Parts: sequence; structure tokens; C-alpha cells
Amino acid sequence: MKKWLIAGLGLSLALVGCSNADEDKKESTTKSEEKADVKGDLMDYYLNLTTTVNGVDGDLNAYEGAMAGEEPPTGEELKTLQDAAAASASETAKAVEGLDIPKGLDDQKADLEKFQSNLSESYQMKAEELAKEDANTEEADKKFTEAESQISKILEDEGLSSSNLTMDLNG
Repeated sequence: MKKWLIAGLGLSLALVGCSNADEDKKESTTKSEEKADVKGDLMDYYLNLTTTVNGVDGDLNAYEGAMAGEEPPTGEELKTLQDAAAASASETAKAVEGLDIPKGLDDQKADLEKFQSNLSESYQMKAEELAKEDANTEEADKKFTEAESQISKILEDEGLSSSNLTMDLNG
């Protein structure tokens, strides 16, 4: 009788052990799938961001390209480029503010909101500076760099390659 009791107890423990292993395996698989979903949602968010910004910042990019050239524009040409760039920067700020953060990124939402806020602010700062005759966008560029660092960290934290936001938006 003792043998049967010991055998029954051993069999019960073995079944419980197998059951727990199956649950651990399911939990591990679920976590892996969730991580993959977060990566996919984050990449979708980033691609949506770059597509949205690139759709409205063309005049700003044209201005910055002209100013970086060997012979920057002057006079009326400069004024025309600068006015268009200011309007473009303002529209870009609004577009960034209006971006939705996917529901699957709830754990990253606060960081993404801060990133979006800084990126939007950088474009708004550019718009305000470009409305001035003697525009100086250094502070706006610093704010942009801050936002670029934030999105890079968010991507890296999820195991994705760091981005080069400058190249993705201006390249």
C-alpha cells in the first residue's frame, strides 16, 4: 500500500511539474509576442512620424539647404524662402502634435509624448525665428537634437536600431 501511495504522490508531483512548465512556456511565448508587437508598433509609429513630417516640411528643408550652400540667398530670394520655411515649420509642429501613439505602446506613451512635445516645440521655435529678419535657429536645433536623442533611446530600449532622425527627416 505504501508503494502505491508513494507512486501516486510521485506521479502527482510529476504532473504538477509538467503543468507548471507548460504554463511557463506559454507565458514566455506570450511575452515574446508582446515584445514583437511593441517593436512593430514602434516601427509603425516612427515611419508614420517621418512620413508625416516629410509631407509638410519641404519648404523648411529647401531653406535650410539653400542656407547651407556655398552662396546663401540674399534679398528678396532669402525673404521668400524664409517666409515659406516659417510656414512649413509651423505646419510641421502642428502635424507632430497631432500624431497618435498606438495603443500597443502604452508602456512607452509618456516617453513618446515627451519626444513629440520636444520635436513639435523645435519646429515651432524655428517658425518663430524664421519670422524674424535676422533668424537664428540654434536653440531650435538644440531642441531638435534633444528630441532625436529621446527617440533613439526609446528605440534602443526596445531592442531596435537607433535612428538618425535628422537624416530621416531631412535626407
